[in-house]
Amino acid sequence: MSEWMTDVKAKILVVDDEPFVVAYITKIVSGQGYDIRNAYDGEEAVSIAKDFRPDCVVTGFAMPRMDGFTEATAILHFLPTCKFVFVTSNAHNPAVREEYARLGWDFRFLLDKPFKRIELLNALALAGFPCAGGQ
Repeated sequence: MSEWMTDVKAKILVVDDEPFVVAYITKIVSGQGYDIRNAYDGEEAVSIAKDFRPDCVVTGFAMPRMDGFTEATAILHFLPTCKFVFVTSNAHNPAVREEYARLGWDFRFLLDKPFKRIELLNALALAGFPCAGGQ
C-alpha cells in the first residue's frame, strides 16, 4: 500500500435527534483517528453527507423531518458503498425489524438503545472500521 494511503482517515457521520446520544457516540469514536461530523436529524444528515461523503453513518431511527431509514436510502443514492449502524430504542419493534429486513440490512448493525460501548465498537469493526480499545 502506498504511504499516502495510510494518512487517509475514515469519515464517520453521527446522527440522532437527541444531542446527548450524538455526544455519547462521538465520545466513543473520537480519538480513533476518524474524521467525525454530527447531524441532529435525517435531513441535516443527508445535506452534510453530500459534502462530507462519510464512509459510515451511525444514526438513530425515529427523528423529526426524516427518519433514519429514509436518510440511509437517500445517502445510498449518492454514496452506494456507505455503511450504516442504526441505534434505536425500537430495535425489537416488529414493524421496524420488518422494514429493516425488507431493505436488506444486516441485523448485526441494528443496536438497541441503550447500547453498550462495546456493542457500538463491535458493529463498527464488523462494518470495517475497527477502533482501538474495544473493551
